[in-house]
Amino acid sequence: MINRNAAVELIIPTYNRLRILGQTLRQVRVLYPDLAICVGLQGEMPDKEFEAHLLRDPHLRIEKLPEPGTTRALNHCIGTSRADIVLSLDDDAVPCTGWLEAHLGAFSEEDALAYTSGRIVELKRGRSSLSELIRILAEWACAFYLSGSKRAGGRIVGWMNSLGLILANYDRPGNCRINAPREGNMAIRRELFLKAGGFRETFRGNAWGFGAEFGARLAKQGSLGRYVGNAVILHQEVSSGGSRQGDRRKWYADFLHNHRVLMETIGVQGWIGSIPRLLKKRFFTP
Repeated sequence: MINRNAAVELIIPTYNRLRILGQTLRQVRVLYPDLAICVGLQGEMPDKEFEAHLLRDPHLRIEKLPEPGTTRALNHCIGTSRADIVLSLDDDAVPCTGWLEAHLGAFSEEDALAYTSGRIVELKRGRSSLSELIRILAEWACAFYLSGSKRAGGRIVGWMNSLGLILANYDRPGNCRINAPREGNMAIRRELFLKAGGFRETFRGNAWGFGAEFGARLAKQGSLGRYVGNAVILHQEVSSGGSRQGDRRKWYADFLHNHRVLMETIGVQGWIGSIPRLLKKRFFTP
């Protein structure tokens, strides 16, 4: 059983976003002044004044990574943690009241639960009516093959089928089973995470899909996660720094490479479901 007094640590990987990191840490501390936090620093390192400020926090540790890589940083920070449950949070996200308690509550209810993923409210990006209609039609077609336990409020959340189609909907209320977690608001039972081999470190750049690949591996072993709609974060989706650095062609090349890594786990048929994503990112995303 997991309770509020269990060993818990929050992991925040960050790359060339020191100003945003400082804001995020201050906001987390408003809600959780005693929560253990590990910052995985990559790229630009803090000056002496900022590092001294970080070190004054008795519940914060810093891991400096010589080579940038999202999954590499997360694996290192989780591997060196002593917590039973580790949480990952984007460096440009803010948790809301009850966020931690909602994640831990799910583990308290299920001894064998490997991971949870929470609700993500995007502050900058919206959906058009046409995009939403297409999503609903795709979910309607897939719903014939999924039980009600894999839907929240009638919508499919965090689910990837055998053809590689991912139905995310991580901005929905409710709870359900998932196999494709969203990494920026995730909690993991550390022991099971290490036994599963952690995140694949062959993901590069934007590291798109590493959570879905992790979920697919665990699903093959018969282990699903849980979507927890009450574990809410506000995602600022900062347009500079982090994995968004670099030119557009490099970003898309990494996006395509990361799809190849995902296909190693789900099979070549997964390229069928990836076609809409690849076309959207190639031609319709600025």
